[in-house]
Amino acid sequence: MKTVLFSLTTRYGIWVLALLVLVIAPAATLYFMVDLRERLWTYLGYGYLPVGMWLTAFLASLIFARHSFREHPHYWVGSALFAMAVLGGLSLFYPQFGTLDEVGMSGSWGTYFGGFPLYLGIPKILGLLILVAAVFLYRWHVTGSGAAAASIARFGWLGLLAVGKGIVALYGMIGGMLRSTADDKKEGSAQEAKGQMGKMLESEDLEVVPQKPMATVNGASFDDGKSASEWMLPSLDLLEDGTVKTAPQETLNEMSDCIESTLADYGVDVSVKDIKTGPRIIRFGLVPGRIKKSRESKTEGKESMVDMGRVKVQSIVSREADLALALKTSSLRIQPQVPGEGFVGLEVPNPSPSVVPLKSVVTDPEFQKIVKHGGLPIALGQDTSGEPVVANLLSLPHLLVAGSTGSGKSVCINSVVMSLLLSNRPDRLRMLMVDPKRVELTPFNGIPHLYAPVIVDPEEVLDVLAALLREMFRRYKLMEDVGVRNIVGYNNKRDAKLPYALLIIDELADLMMTSGFEVEQSLVRLAQLGRATGIHLILCTQRPSVKVVTGLLKANIPGRIAFAVASQVDSRVIMDGSGADKLLGKGDMLYLSAQSPTSQRIQGTFVADSEFDAVIDFWKEQKGPPLPAMPMTEPDEDEQYERVPEDDELLQKAREMCEKYQHVSPAVLQRRLQIGYTRAMHLLEVLEEEGLVAAGDPGKSRQVVKTAD
Repeated sequence: MKTVLFSLTTRYGIWVLALLVLVIAPAATLYFMVDLRERLWTYLGYGYLPVGMWLTAFLASLIFARHSFREHPHYWVGSALFAMAVLGGLSLFYPQFGTLDEVGMSGSWGTYFGGFPLYLGIPKILGLLILVAAVFLYRWHVTGSGAAAASIARFGWLGLLAVGKGIVALYGMIGGMLRSTADDKKEGSAQEAKGQMGKMLESEDLEVVPQKPMATVNGASFDDGKSASEWMLPSLDLLEDGTVKTAPQETLNEMSDCIESTLADYGVDVSVKDIKTGPRIIRFGLVPGRIKKSRESKTEGKESMVDMGRVKVQSIVSREADLALALKTSSLRIQPQVPGEGFVGLEVPNPSPSVVPLKSVVTDPEFQKIVKHGGLPIALGQDTSGEPVVANLLSLPHLLVAGSTGSGKSVCINSVVMSLLLSNRPDRLRMLMVDPKRVELTPFNGIPHLYAPVIVDPEEVLDVLAALLREMFRRYKLMEDVGVRNIVGYNNKRDAKLPYALLIIDELADLMMTSGFEVEQSLVRLAQLGRATGIHLILCTQRPSVKVVTGLLKANIPGRIAFAVASQVDSRVIMDGSGADKLLGKGDMLYLSAQSPTSQRIQGTFVADSEFDAVIDFWKEQKGPPLPAMPMTEPDEDEQYERVPEDDELLQKAREMCEKYQHVSPAVLQRRLQIGYTRAMHLLEVLEEEGLVAAGDPGKSRQVVKTAD
């Protein structure tokens, strides 16, 4: 009876074991899919080598050499027991550091086949080794499985005890892991629910430690900087919560039915499948239907409906005026294809518009993510579906804002600056502001982020641009000495960090009228080379003509924001396409960046006067450590520099330029000779003394004096 029993065990045991492996392996793979490497290292440690080798050989033999299980079963049983003994031996050694310092070099599983205390671990290992010897050496080829079983019972009882104990413990450990995973999921769900509840409830601020500045976001704090600083960020409680208005569902249903019936009257079959409600716009997704025509059969004499294909998108776009009349609105915008969707987008003004408060965007997780990763986040507003839209100025890297008077351009600039003030300290971000109108940016005077008071005189702009160019070349020299390519690499290698620099010009058209050529050349130079040194531009204008927004300047500024404009020509100047002429105004904008090939419609954020004053007063009242200054005047006005030698090679090239051109300016000398602004001014002074150029205002173009031979 015993012989038959052991024979059946030998014959079918291998197949049962293989079946269990095939069933358990997929489930185990799914379970270990999350953090597979860390889990395996914790459970097996260096024991993954013997266990992995045995499993690989087992599965390979199961596929290609099944006869080995029948002819040499003792090899597989003995090797498995030997792998267990190796795990037990590794469990007696503990590394000094790492995740295995508490469980040994064979992980948590190895402790079941060895481990401490030694008076229990060593006998288990010895029992496994005795069992291995019994399986391999005791006359398998003569007496068969019955004798082998007898030898196991005679010599390997201790090993069997250890194996049984290990299997029982393994089942208990797997159950504990499953329970732990369930607890982790419950805890994660609770944390997620708590975070969502925090967005709805107002909570108290956490205490701010000066050595590590923190900002408050919905009662929770996040570290906004990579290094310690004595400057503190303002609390988001200074901002106000806005009220959200939503269009009633009945109104949406009526508008959907009106759209479908209006197009059906003209033989255009569509169905409204997707409705997104934004603060100012409601977007309807129009799915084109099928064109069916009746056709009479010649043989049977009956009429039948024939499918002629899908409704053309152009037939929907051409009915824009009819839809506007039916919906009783003067402004409609049709997107022939919504990016990532399979329908036509119809944007209709919301009958219940609402304002987008700045706090609703800066508390968004995407805004916080940019802050934590060291970016310069900009709160733009909400899209047509009501989702917050945030941009990173470091990835833009420059921004052009244009729109007619009253369209929301100045409010957008205030929102951009406010979002930067809420997330950046003055030792990390410095600003230069130019406001020829003297009303929009002058309230920012006094904040520590400014290099200098807001420039309101157009004649001083050239000095500011020249100073920024000098700062840019100085930073390139510092990065060259360190051997890095951008400001991020420099700040990672140096304790003295370079702050990001932002130039904001509120009205570009006024500057282009006074000294257009020099301003354009300097801005193009900054736009081309400034990104690597951390210098960024935000240019605004309410007159988007080709004389103001030139092609060279626009080619170097991929980030565009277009507000409502008067004509389609102005829209094409800003966005290289139409659409801005159909905007509603009051913050309704089109946003285009290098990351998105098509424009995105956004309702801009609104900053109340009380919010603006609270944040500005916070920064004005805060007294922090001194900040490095950037000289706005030329160095040669305060110090005596050496004159350019008569035989200088650069001077000779400048003389040759006077023979070729009718006008020579510092910008032309900079571009042609690849020199700095100060050097170009020295050359121009020498040329003036030699009588080659006429006298004129510093920094402006000079008339070349032609002499007769």
